[in-house]
Amino acid sequence: MKMPLRWAIFGFVFCLSLPALAASGEDALMRAMRDELARTVAELRMEDLEAPYFVSYTVRDTERMGTQASFGALLPSLARRTRRLTVEVRVGDSSFDNTNFLSLSLWDRFSPTTALLPLEDDMVELRRQIWLATDTAYKKALESLAAKRAAFKSQTASEELGDLSPAEPYVYIEEPDRRLPPLTEVQSLVRRLSGLFTGMPHVMESGARAAVRYRRTYYVNSEGSSFIRNDPAAYLNVVAHTQAPDGSVLSDFVAAYGASWDEIAGQEDLTARVTAMGQGLAARRSAASIDNYIGPVLFEGQAAAELVAQLLAPRMVGTRAPFKDLPPGVSVSTGETENPFTDKLGARVMARGLSVRDDATLGSEGFLGGYAVDDEAISAGSTSLVENGVLKTLLTTRNPVRGVNASTGNRRGRRAAPSNLLVTSRRGLSREEMLAELMLLVEERQAEFGVVIRRLGNPGYRPPPVSGSNASGSKSGVDDATLAYKVYRDGREELMQAAEFSGIADSMFKEIVAASDSSTLYTFIYPSPGSGFQSGIPDFWGNFVSVSVPDLLFDELTLRKPSGNMPRPPVAGHPFFAD
Repeated sequence: MKMPLRWAIFGFVFCLSLPALAASGEDALMRAMRDELARTVAELRMEDLEAPYFVSYTVRDTERMGTQASFGALLPSLARRTRRLTVEVRVGDSSFDNTNFLSLSLWDRFSPTTALLPLEDDMVELRRQIWLATDTAYKKALESLAAKRAAFKSQTASEELGDLSPAEPYVYIEEPDRRLPPLTEVQSLVRRLSGLFTGMPHVMESGARAAVRYRRTYYVNSEGSSFIRNDPAAYLNVVAHTQAPDGSVLSDFVAAYGASWDEIAGQEDLTARVTAMGQGLAARRSAASIDNYIGPVLFEGQAAAELVAQLLAPRMVGTRAPFKDLPPGVSVSTGETENPFTDKLGARVMARGLSVRDDATLGSEGFLGGYAVDDEAISAGSTSLVENGVLKTLLTTRNPVRGVNASTGNRRGRRAAPSNLLVTSRRGLSREEMLAELMLLVEERQAEFGVVIRRLGNPGYRPPPVSGSNASGSKSGVDDATLAYKVYRDGREELMQAAEFSGIADSMFKEIVAASDSSTLYTFIYPSPGSGFQSGIPDFWGNFVSVSVPDLLFDELTLRKPSGNMPRPPVAGHPFFAD
């Protein structure tokens, strides 16, 4: 049997990578993946049907621990290790294959093929599980390709895009760097921080959660690319909420992130930050609520970074909706929808003078979103997204999107995601100048005050709602302002209880009046499909993204009192503080 040219090239390139892998102390898991990949390339083909033109294996060997506490008492903890295999098999060719297609009859074929692998380095069992998963993925791919071809005969695609962009073979190896603390050490910190609320009778519900992960990711594909990469992460979140006398539910949080637990446990200001958060909730209980406000708003510090994280960061990612073959009137959601910014390539999306860059090569000085190689073995780099207000490109994977055919090296999980986003201003102002600009806008409107926002809520880590409340989160794409002030013409500041945004849209970034000359660095978890919690503990299916953002002044935004039914406060007081 004559070997196809593409597989001959694969064999040549893959063999070149073997010395690098062997030199790194290659283990049984990587050998099993390579051996099965080679066998797949040589043998996997059903009679009279097409062989795969692309195959990849990803194994995430993950150790994680997590715990939580409330009011000084420990709640359930988690400590486990898993090895999860993901198999990608493509049949057809790069211009038209089985991917980017959804049919109601093949709904279960839309998700990737995965399997749990044994934790022991048993070559026979490892290869057996990989073989079975590959066989399943190949048969799913054949069914999907046949259905996709049939659908294309009866429908006309709105655009012609390929299904896999080209990439040069790339090999990368990291040495192991396991740094997991004893679970008791993590439990001790969350217990201590949650116990701070025993001195705060106004706080109705509170809790502290922490998780630490050491993941080693293994990857090989049939083009000759491979990598072994460390993906460590540590996370701490303390949340609390209370109710104002009128029943308004007020929430706040303190979060800390790091590549290791030491980076969190070493933060000496955690106690002070949690205490200040609780005191801030007490002050907001008696603060005045805001009626409808239309006017200038200044986002300072963390609030500016959170605004970019919640509203702008998702718009920087190129997404592609799958071609769908559905019966008339049937609609299904896969989460794969096209980014509206795809239509704005080459157009102005931000104020002139502002630029945005994604840089995965940054991995120090507080930037936690960096990596050396993405999940498709594309070397990490820097991508200029917005230049002087004009959108130049979007972050993509090897799955082409309209207007962007090549990968930017941002595959993180199943889709593209930002790494480190940096927003810069060509002409930044000092804090004093920013406040002066705010006052000028207030005077132009002959208004009594302007608004300064210093922190937004975190939509991913809000405490559970009080019974009876229907406030389930952001209605505008941006979470409520949790630390906001009215700033009067004489410089006086007045704390506001809370404020909800109305009419927020991504076009607001074109209306930025001024930006500061200093920036705030902020890290958050960018969700991935399947992300979630296990017993309330983050399972780290998302990715760390760091944003560096200057203060941002907007000419006109609309704020109002948070909407929704307000539950009555509890009839009896907190039992801990009862006489």
